[in-house]
Amino acid sequence: MLCQRCGEREAEIFQTQRVGEKLYDRDLCSVCAKLDYGVFLGALLQSQAPGARELTDDEERELRRVLDEAAPAEDAPARED
Repeated sequence: MLCQRCGEREAEIFQTQRVGEKLYDRDLCSVCAKLDYGVFLGALLQSQAPGARELTDDEERELRRVLDEAAPAEDAPARED
């Protein structure tokens, strides 16, 4: 199965996201997953570590941008829970 983002490489990461009562599946290659989720996971881990500083405004904006891009498209096929 090919990556749903680039359509070039084999998908290795299989994500299911719940939005309300619908489930969205997203299959990504490791390269595309790192583009979006590397920023997100790094910031999330950093912000949750004991004694961690708060995210800067720039870091928080980038985190929100990545979350928005990772959200399923409005016309993405969904399945009921």
